[in-house]
Amino acid sequence: MRAAVLRGVLDVAVEDVPVPECVSDSVLIRVKACGVCPVDVRVYTGENVWVSLPSVGVSGHEVAGVVEKVGENVSALKPGDRVAGTLSKPCGTCRYCLRGYENLCINPHKPKVFGFAEYVVAYPGYVQRFRDMVDFEEAVFTEPLAACINCVERSGLHPGDWALVVGVGQIGLMQVQLLKLMGAMVIAVDFSEERLRLAEMLGADVVVDAADSNVVEKVRSLAGGEGVDFATVTVGEGKAVETGFRSLAKRGVLNIFASLHGEGMVDVNLNKLHFGELTLTGTYSGTRRHIYRALQLIEKGMVKVKPLITHRLPLEKLVDGFEIHRERKGVKIVVFP
Repeated sequence: MRAAVLRGVLDVAVEDVPVPECVSDSVLIRVKACGVCPVDVRVYTGENVWVSLPSVGVSGHEVAGVVEKVGENVSALKPGDRVAGTLSKPCGTCRYCLRGYENLCINPHKPKVFGFAEYVVAYPGYVQRFRDMVDFEEAVFTEPLAACINCVERSGLHPGDWALVVGVGQIGLMQVQLLKLMGAMVIAVDFSEERLRLAEMLGADVVVDAADSNVVEKVRSLAGGEGVDFATVTVGEGKAVETGFRSLAKRGVLNIFASLHGEGMVDVNLNKLHFGELTLTGTYSGTRRHIYRALQLIEKGMVKVKPLITHRLPLEKLVDGFEIHRERKGVKIVVFP
């Protein structure tokens, strides 16, 4: 089969490699589409190489495809099923798995082949069926949308509350829609005029240019002068975290969705946190429950993902996709192996 293979920093090429083996509790999937995640770009540039080199399929994990073969112990899926989800499998026995936080598993099974390839192996529950009404390019949003659902579940919002999304790329634009589904008034902040217009189209009540020197004051004013009840930071920049934190009203919640570049250090006024009874939290990935919810929302059209796709590329153009992302052009890049 053909797969993009990462051999070092900025060193990716499409090669012929063996098809991965389907074991007793897994399924073999013919990949129809795989989304480019900012994490993939960090792996490509060497900023955060969490995969073993050489890495077949690079680090692609936003997969959608068709089940080709099932292991002897698999009954939940069958050949021909259209599936989407994630490729990692939690251990099921660590303290986090046993408490239902399988996204925080300390000993997950990592795939031998990642998603920028013609075939991958995955596990029932972590990939789930979706109906024919959903395109494969829409289904690749299942994994990131699951993570977004995990995020907004921590918000504590009630209908009519104010929410702030700092950064409206692919993640922020899905969070805007989820927050509107919760009944929140949503403010979107970004440097990109294109993304702000898209945020408006997808439901944001107000958009603010991040280049404005008074961005925090504007956000607080828009939210009645006191600030927002919930802020989510979807970009890995310390300045974005500061914007979210300073925009909070008393009893507000700040969620760090994206890992920060570098060492991840940010100055925070702990007195404001104390006297304002603020909550600072983070969310990482999602669980099988979140994957299920994500597919439901995509199937029902409650979260619109197709408008987020700006680039569709063949596997041979994967590096072009990484570079497009590095240059902050467009929004979502989908690769078709």
